[in-house]
Amino acid sequence: MDTEKQIQIAIAPSKENPFVVIKKPRGLPSAPLFEGDECAFMQAAKLYPYLLEVSGKKAIEHGLVHRIDTETEGLLLIAATQECYNAFINFQHEGKFLKGYSAKCQKIEKMPEGFPPAEFLLENKSDCIKKYTVSSKFRPFSLNSAQVRPVTSSSGKAAQKKCSEKIYTTEIFMDTDKLFAKCSIKEGYRHQVRCHLAWLGFPVRGDKLYNPLCSQNEEMQFFADYLKFPHPLTGKIVECSYNIKAQ
Repeated sequence: MDTEKQIQIAIAPSKENPFVVIKKPRGLPSAPLFEGDECAFMQAAKLYPYLLEVSGKKAIEHGLVHRIDTETEGLLLIAATQECYNAFINFQHEGKFLKGYSAKCQKIEKMPEGFPPAEFLLENKSDCIKKYTVSSKFRPFSLNSAQVRPVTSSSGKAAQKKCSEKIYTTEIFMDTDKLFAKCSIKEGYRHQVRCHLAWLGFPVRGDKLYNPLCSQNEEMQFFADYLKFPHPLTGKIVECSYNIKAQ
């Protein structure tokens, strides 16, 4: 087995902590497509077989609370009991589950096809640190719906018909000198953060879907490096993180 595609255990499950937090390497899927499929969840289940006893929204994903893209390195949360899983889903619905990301970006001048005019709130934290609050609905886009695009009130009728009902918000702190972003979301849509960064004109380095400057051999510089949620037994806030530095 490829040792570079092995998960790391950040928080091991126990009676006191009925969940596991793992760090997934780039190139390893989060969830299986079929039973026994090589992925981050199945690696965790081999270490803790009782994870397979939890039933989730998708039976094959068991207690996996959220997923990240295969080419994204980062933290995943898996419930070890049914009660824990149900609590986490409720926390998500209540907006108490925060996911954080780091991204090394590039600056583009021309917006890729299908993006409406950018809409955001901007606060200047310093000369080079900007805080963007970006909100939109989303719709599938491109061949086989491999990408998504933001949808706003200025989008055309066709886009409006195909878009999500919900509005999704991403908070982005951007170092405009180093082109390094720290992002957070409470509710997520597929590719939400990557798409919102591209919408601002700061796509992720190595992002083959949203960065027109990307070369085929680049690795995507996008990291799911922070989780914050209430403990399912005590209600105390749990924070998990690791440090990604701007270059």
